[in-house]
Amino acid sequence: MKPLDPRDPLVGMTITELERAMMSLGEKPFRGRQIADWIYAHGIASFGEMTNLPLPMRTHLEEHFRVGSLEERGRRETPDRRTRKVAYALDDGGLIESVYMSTTRRYTFCLSSQQGCGFACRFCATGRMGRGRNLTSGEIVEQALRLRRELPPGQKEFNVVFMGMGEPLENYDAVMRALDLITGPHGLHVPTKRITISTVGLVPQILRLASEGRRYRLAISLHAATDDLRSKLMPVNRTFPLEPLMRAVRTHIERVGERVTFEYILIEEINDTLADAAKLVRLVGQLPCRVNLIPYNPIGPGRFRRPSPERIQRFVDHLGPRVPAVTVRYSQGVEIGAACGQLAGEKEIALR
Repeated sequence: MKPLDPRDPLVGMTITELERAMMSLGEKPFRGRQIADWIYAHGIASFGEMTNLPLPMRTHLEEHFRVGSLEERGRRETPDRRTRKVAYALDDGGLIESVYMSTTRRYTFCLSSQQGCGFACRFCATGRMGRGRNLTSGEIVEQALRLRRELPPGQKEFNVVFMGMGEPLENYDAVMRALDLITGPHGLHVPTKRITISTVGLVPQILRLASEGRRYRLAISLHAATDDLRSKLMPVNRTFPLEPLMRAVRTHIERVGERVTFEYILIEEINDTLADAAKLVRLVGQLPCRVNLIPYNPIGPGRFRRPSPERIQRFVDHLGPRVPAVTVRYSQGVEIGAACGQLAGEKEIALR
């Protein structure tokens, strides 16, 4: 493993922190504002690109700081290049993955909040990795900056979803600090309506999110409508079962004024029967919500299978008139291991 770089990265610093960093080098505070503009508005990758800074200052900056800390180690792309999975090496040698997704109508960046995940959902490859570490706010923001460089010329709008590696609400403070930069006027300036946070259902953090009035879209990884089945699929349900989880969701809806999305991975003969659909209606049908059905994406050997199109349609037909909204999301990038539940920090894509 290469030696750790002792220089602090500037990505992740607020404009106030950048001003202080420049003052520590004997520079005027306004230089911090200039650097914030280069990093967050223009997305530059090196000090050499900061052309309105004197050359001696750029050399001085290079000696004491670095722009970011992530190192791209490899990528996979679909033939049409609409989905791209990028692997980044962390300073301590761990790998994380981010996904760029595009359609004819929108661009979406799927960000990771942790290296690995400790919640061990049985249908998720990241859960099989075990708990690694929380990412810093800078490592989170840098993923968005890197993926923004992938956008076509002239394209500025994109969505951000925290559905990559890890549980974002377990890394609450770093994720919120990152989002302050992603949405802020001196950051990436992404509207809050374009941000979605997906969680396995950490009740205290959902309530904290509601109490702070943060208007990000909330997605609950539900995947079962009974405690017995959900506990088998998602061990977190033993700590936060459905009753307190749904109570927290209702509180969030009331305080934030936004509907929630319930994510439900359809697994053949596990949770895709009409009886399962009826239980799901009873659980969420009276809430302002969207049910997002996700046909299971393979993550390796096991007894889980994707339901047939007929079984999926039967489930949709039952939900359709009984819940406020239902969609089926066929994940992009299944063939490159970039779909929902497939991110696992694969070492093989890190080979050049």
